[in-house]
Amino acid sequence: MKRIVTSVIFFSLFFYLNGSGQVGVDYDLKKPERYENRTLGYEKTATTKWNVPREFLQNTITHYNFYFNTNNKLNDVLVRAKSQFKEDYTQLLPFYNYTLETTARDKRNLDSVLDKINSAILLHDLRNSWNDNLYILMGRAYLYKNNLDSAHILFQFVNYAYAPRDADGYPLPIGSNQEEGGNAFSISTNEKRNIAKKVFSLPPSRNESFIWLIRTYFQQEKLTKGAVLIEILKQDPNFPDRLKPSLHEMQALYFYKIKDWDSAAHHLSLALDNTTDQNEQARWEYLIAQLYDLSGHPAASKAFYEKASSHTLDPALAVYSRLNAIRDNKGDGANNDYIQKNLNALMRMARKEIYAPYLDVIYYVAAEMELEKHDKKAARAYFRKCIDHANGLGYNRDRAFLKLGWIFMEDKMYPEAKYSYDSVNVSNPNITDSLKVLLERKEALSRIVPQIMIIRRQDSLQRIADMSPSERDSYIKKMLRAYRRQLGLAEDDNSGSGGYGFRSNSVVPDMFTNPIGAGDWYFYNQSVKAKGYGDFKSRWGNRPNVDNWEVQSLINQQITGLTPASSLLPNGNGPNTAAPAASQITAETLMAGLPLTPEKMQKSKDSVENALFALGKSLQDYIPDYRSALKVYDTLETKFPDTRFYQEALYNQYFCYIHLDDSANAARILALMKQKFPTGSYITLIENPPKGPEDLPARTRATQAYETVYEHFIEGHFDQAAGEKLKLDSVFGEKYWTPQLLYIEALYYIHYRYDSIGKVTLNKIITRFPKTVMSAKAENVLRVLNERERIETYLRNLHIQRMTEDSIARLAIAAAQPKITDSANAKAKAMNAQNIGRDSSQISIKKPDALQLKAQSLFVSPYVWSPDKPQFVVLVMSNVDPVYVTESKNAFDRYNRENFYGKNYEIDKQSLTDTTKLMVMQGFENALAALTYLNKAANAAPREIIPWLPEKKYFFIIIDARNLETLKATKDVQLYRKFLNVYSPDAFPAGK
Repeated sequence: MKRIVTSVIFFSLFFYLNGSGQVGVDYDLKKPERYENRTLGYEKTATTKWNVPREFLQNTITHYNFYFNTNNKLNDVLVRAKSQFKEDYTQLLPFYNYTLETTARDKRNLDSVLDKINSAILLHDLRNSWNDNLYILMGRAYLYKNNLDSAHILFQFVNYAYAPRDADGYPLPIGSNQEEGGNAFSISTNEKRNIAKKVFSLPPSRNESFIWLIRTYFQQEKLTKGAVLIEILKQDPNFPDRLKPSLHEMQALYFYKIKDWDSAAHHLSLALDNTTDQNEQARWEYLIAQLYDLSGHPAASKAFYEKASSHTLDPALAVYSRLNAIRDNKGDGANNDYIQKNLNALMRMARKEIYAPYLDVIYYVAAEMELEKHDKKAARAYFRKCIDHANGLGYNRDRAFLKLGWIFMEDKMYPEAKYSYDSVNVSNPNITDSLKVLLERKEALSRIVPQIMIIRRQDSLQRIADMSPSERDSYIKKMLRAYRRQLGLAEDDNSGSGGYGFRSNSVVPDMFTNPIGAGDWYFYNQSVKAKGYGDFKSRWGNRPNVDNWEVQSLINQQITGLTPASSLLPNGNGPNTAAPAASQITAETLMAGLPLTPEKMQKSKDSVENALFALGKSLQDYIPDYRSALKVYDTLETKFPDTRFYQEALYNQYFCYIHLDDSANAARILALMKQKFPTGSYITLIENPPKGPEDLPARTRATQAYETVYEHFIEGHFDQAAGEKLKLDSVFGEKYWTPQLLYIEALYYIHYRYDSIGKVTLNKIITRFPKTVMSAKAENVLRVLNERERIETYLRNLHIQRMTEDSIARLAIAAAQPKITDSANAKAKAMNAQNIGRDSSQISIKKPDALQLKAQSLFVSPYVWSPDKPQFVVLVMSNVDPVYVTESKNAFDRYNRENFYGKNYEIDKQSLTDTTKLMVMQGFENALAALTYLNKAANAAPREIIPWLPEKKYFFIIIDARNLETLKATKDVQLYRKFLNVYSPDAFPAGK
């Protein structure tokens, strides 16, 4: 029986080897002079017979001496790169847990792989079965070296060199249907092989080369090429099932790069079979959950978080998976019941010892859940626990302080906000996105909080000074005891032992000179120990029980930027002011600071007066918090009716009310100023704002700079525009903003669904530029934006049955549409009517005179002048992003609906070139009707319809259907403008 089995295996191997040789590739290699007479293995390909013993020997040596070792070495490079990669589970994970920059640093091993592969190919017969596998390894090595061009060449080489061939050895045309009997087009290699081939060799590597080629395209950011190749392989009947997970992986990578999270999650879930171990699988499951989270599918996200938690061996990933699964458990309970259930689950985790290293993460997530319940007090408590368990450093600690600062700022608790922001480690790279806001707020709070502390301190001192002598003495003694207790000192200065649990009425002996109890060890002698403890407390106060506490406290302060809480206590000591020595804290030293004389009391009141005005101005200019500033100014005017800041305070109040769009109170303050200070300079500043020469250079520079930002926004360079605007705002503040700039910025945020930022920007237009056309537009957009979710839900669930005639439906909608009017629009329309009403009635197309006829005869163009045919009015836009093209279409739709009731002007967006877009309006029976509309719309556009779009970015033309098709073919819009100038010079003068 054993002989029979052996014979079967031998003959199977024989027939397999007899037909397994690859065609391979010819080489023309220039050898070094000393090796010129030596024949390498690849040179024997054409001269040596390919028999069974040679084939067996060549394949075996190439496989086990070269392919096996180089493949393992290449995988080791990848393992080392992954071990150096640090995951941040609080952010969206990268698609791969390694970077090509890291693998490229392992240059020595990658070069060794390339050398070994070259040797394997050149030292062996090119007809062996492992050359294609070696070329794939070579391409991967170049990819890991981040040498993408070389990797691309290698993968393309495998594609072409090992393509299917006909019976005569000629390659079949790639992408032909010859292999499938004329039934299907295919670019893949058919992997239908006999059993012996499947047992003794790897599948052909050509199909794998397509996968690696797609990966290379994506690394080169050639997304379109990679996507096209994916679509071809999806439809390819010969593409093997074994590579389907790899193809899904590439599809997931493509959708990940274009931020189509839902599709990326779906395809990545189909690629899980492609993972190499359990940890890799758990990581991708976590990433899938994150992608479903971003696409708004909490149930699917929760399921994959739970899978990741059960599969991973990484405790950090297990913790974050469980936390996110709890957070995504939305449930179906009312009144936020599901949030409370999730919090209970988090607290159960916190009580388990296994999760002790991750308590800061648990408490941070719990705090965010409390914020979702709008319970800021509980959220603050959890954020403090997060900070306490963060061991003084760490990303969660800084995030918790940032969140606390945000909460305190919202609640107008500015000293607490300052303490939180000052405690953030600004050098932490993980808070880069919040750094600008953090620094701005720290700058504002550095001006606000000192004034608040001055007011609180002086008010406290004045209240104590107003007490009767007996009440004051009793209060001072009580405060002194509390303060000394806080510092760990004796409550009474004449206490010898420090009064902390070791009081003794007996005489305390000296531990070195007193013979009594000489045989007792120090720690067994209570009286001696009491003296030592009291001396330590008197000298050092309360100190942490750690080694090198002095050095460690300095290190922590330098690393974390932590500001001691004592600097914010109302004791007059700022961070840079030395506190009085502990031995000097007595009732007399505390009494010395009280304003008990008229001179000291007046000085204290002056401090409060100055601080109130400075606080109001800082709140107004640096936060800005106009309502709080108004309250401070009111307090100033109430406490100090004769304040020397009265006129300026009224002036500041006037502008606060202007910013709050409270015109009634602004008018009241202005009337009060005219009554109190009829000849005051601030009234002149309000009624005639200065435009002096000293402001002109800055204004000119700012205007030019913001115009550049404006251009970048319009042209679609959003990231560049946003970055430039942040820089300019840090230099000029809000002084030179225009409503047009804010409007297009808001449209950008809304388009990319940053609705909260868009709303803030729209509100700035409404408050800063009230009763203007742009303010009215901002209000309309804001009104729709507030209903966005409801409208989108309604439209998603709406089942529409299209009518036979679309125009009938559109007319019905137009008839049902309420006419929106407001004071700003009405004013603009009135101006428009005054300017263009007379001209539009006088529009006519004159017959050409002799000079014009001569010009027409000399002008050569592919266009034909047909003024009696139906015409289109076209708005031609140059270098305008599609976001604003769409908004322009919406604006003209509204304009037509409000001003041409009953007319059906259909608007279509078309692209002439990459930089030139057309907005084509149809419904005009001839050129005269089109020109009448064009004259009205062109005059209204910069004031009413699209005031936010620079006039140099667009112009109007009229055109018929035939000429429009010609224009699309030639793409020369300037030639058509010359054509209009020749045939209708009155309507389209040269240079306009």
